[in-house]
Amino acid sequence: MDIDNTSRTMSDIETGTSYFGVQDPEHAIRDLNRFREAGLDAVLHTFSERDRAFYRETMADIVTASHDRGLTTYVNPWAVGGVFGGEEFSRFVARNPDSRQVLNTGERVPAACFNDPAFRKFMREWTRDAAGLGADVLFWDEPHWHNVHWYGDDHPDDVWCCRCDHCRERYRARYDEPMPVTETDRVSTVRERSMVEFLDEMMAVAHDEGAENAVCLLPSQSADHGTRDWAQVAESEYLDVLATDPYWAHAQDVDAGEYVARFGERLVSVADDHDLRSQLWVQGFGLEGESATDDVRTATRTALDLADSVFMWGYDGCRTISEIACEEPMAVWNAYLDELP
Repeated sequence: MDIDNTSRTMSDIETGTSYFGVQDPEHAIRDLNRFREAGLDAVLHTFSERDRAFYRETMADIVTASHDRGLTTYVNPWAVGGVFGGEEFSRFVARNPDSRQVLNTGERVPAACFNDPAFRKFMREWTRDAAGLGADVLFWDEPHWHNVHWYGDDHPDDVWCCRCDHCRERYRARYDEPMPVTETDRVSTVRERSMVEFLDEMMAVAHDEGAENAVCLLPSQSADHGTRDWAQVAESEYLDVLATDPYWAHAQDVDAGEYVARFGERLVSVADDHDLRSQLWVQGFGLEGESATDDVRTATRTALDLADSVFMWGYDGCRTISEIACEEPMAVWNAYLDELP
């Protein structure tokens, strides 16, 4: 696939990082200052259920400080409901057990269902509060159905979700037949459409609140990971930025540059077809070994050649999250910064 970016210059590309785990505005300001000094012009702030419950005004202050330094500010639902990416727990899931997704075996899992009315109401409220922080963009990060196999579970390969009453009703309304226990193409279609309609509803709320919308789709063609056809998301009238995060270390035996290029070219093609800005994320966590910094440099250069916006997840090589920190986190972070225009 040939992507024509000849009219684009490096100065046109937005560059940024995710930022998380800091609820002290004075500390955050020091980090924001060094991001700006390093040449970044955007930052993503995570806004978890815990942040919303206990740090809302604090987060608004941090967003304001970001704007004061000329940074375009993204805000994302960090692990909210257990259906977005992030290293956080969901209080909603703990307090609303009947809103959880249901496996085709009948078991409940620790993630809310996109079709559950209580969760949709909760997410509309989250969206208004997130936009109310002063966010320029709400970043819908890795929306996905729960997959037990991501957590080292020993369920059979053919286990999937969700098959709760709301999902079964939605299936029957579409096909006028009971939802099967086996995942068929029709089941996958209903799962995809449910997520797309959920995102469209939340993006409409964000739009009404004055924020733009970005959706980051996992680099996959699976109904578990969102949608097999990215155009389904790109068609939304409320979407402004289409993103993906081709984190090469999650795949086996792949070249970082080739992996980023494969999904980056697909991303840019879909974004261009729908007049959207494109955004690629560079892996800055869980990297080990001698090739880590070279891989980051290659991935960053590849992303810059393709997309309108390039971010790293996350700042300082995720050194503050010991479970996913890079082996040499600051070397990874500096490798990313060194390649930016």
